[in-house]
Amino acid sequence: MDKWGVIIYFLFMGVLLFIGKILKTKLPFLNRIVLPTALLGGTIGLLFSDVFIPGSYHIDVDLMNTIVYHCLALGFITMTLKQKKSENKKKAWSTGMIITSTYALQGFIGILLVLLLFRDKSIASGMLLALGFGQGPGLAMSFGNMWTNMLDQNGMALGASYAFLGFVFGGTIGVLIINVISRKNKLEKVKRYEDKSLEKHVIEIDTVKEISVMDGVTVQFVIVSLIYALVWATLYLFQTLLVTDTGGTIGDTVYGLLEGFNFIIGIFYALIYKMILNKIRAKGKNVDFVTNDYVLSNMSSLFFNIMITGAVLTITIDFLADYGWLLMTVAIIGGLLTMLYIRYMTRRVYPKFQDEYFVGLFGMLTGTASTGVALLKGIDRNLTTPVAEDLVLGSGTAITMALPLFAILMIPQLTYGEPNQGLFEWISLLAIGLYIVVMVVILLVRGRNQAKVLRGENTES
Repeated sequence: MDKWGVIIYFLFMGVLLFIGKILKTKLPFLNRIVLPTALLGGTIGLLFSDVFIPGSYHIDVDLMNTIVYHCLALGFITMTLKQKKSENKKKAWSTGMIITSTYALQGFIGILLVLLLFRDKSIASGMLLALGFGQGPGLAMSFGNMWTNMLDQNGMALGASYAFLGFVFGGTIGVLIINVISRKNKLEKVKRYEDKSLEKHVIEIDTVKEISVMDGVTVQFVIVSLIYALVWATLYLFQTLLVTDTGGTIGDTVYGLLEGFNFIIGIFYALIYKMILNKIRAKGKNVDFVTNDYVLSNMSSLFFNIMITGAVLTITIDFLADYGWLLMTVAIIGGLLTMLYIRYMTRRVYPKFQDEYFVGLFGMLTGTASTGVALLKGIDRNLTTPVAEDLVLGSGTAITMALPLFAILMIPQLTYGEPNQGLFEWISLLAIGLYIVVMVVILLVRGRNQAKVLRGENTES
């Protein structure tokens, strides 16, 4: 049986995903909340392991961390390779600023709580709240893996745990919010929240006798493999140039950052590949057969589902003993303050569709964009309002505006172990606080001006 090795874990996760899908579909109390099937499957696998049942099956956490690490990068690569076509080029800056300022607020809350209540822990354990709630499991686990030395080798498990609690918080509290709004506005309540794609794909038939899906899978697999091979080669080159035998140098630190950001290197190469295709296409050459969005969508879904399921399985009893109270305290307080902040800002920034923006943004900033859209459909059944599109466009602008915030989040890693480490922790808190103030002031001014425009008033000052 030694030949099976890692395959057993993929088979195990496949079974868990199947069980999660059946339970999510058949059990009423599960399909009445917004909870990803992969998260449910991973939780079931963890609950029946020796973490909670002594003598039960054991999960090789190191191997599972490796699987999650690679699936994260492969998922982002396949997602980047899709040839997205958007006819709407407008910038949803207000929505993007609310998203970004909420990231900052969550980071501020996490750092402050750790500094005040859990001084024996690194502030990275609080900063992951912004990534787990605001960005979802992908970036939370990536940063957690990068910060794992500061987090007693529990970085990936902590990132996954914040993402898990974010999904639960958004999926349960979010449904309660929908019920309150539905009762107030006399809307029909949604009885089921199912895992359904929001996109429709067209499969092109090459001949009358066969459909080229399998050939498409092969082509996309080869392309993704080549791009990930470039990621490996890049990391190998930097490891040769930067890593020392003794360790502890700036080169070792830089390589650690690069290794944690393997998915960003993959995105970079995927974007170069798309640029090359676009230039060839601009010359009149037909290269549409090289990229199949239908196949890429399913491949990215597969990688991310394995990643989420596996990430939950990396949680250990030692991790729960060391970080359990911190995790629950930061997640609950952070979740509640996130809800209150979003409600406050949506009432002052948006003249119309305030409830829809509140529900959608709350779901997005505790789970993922799909969580936000699923909750939004609870009060905007057919997505007739512009809110869903605004959430997508706003998340795109948020990436640009969040760059200073991500730079601040890197400070603890760069100063870890230094004599003035404590000073830089407070500097990080102050910098994020100033970032929030600037964003909030701009949002309130924009909201006031938009309200004046709606009333037909002169906005000139």
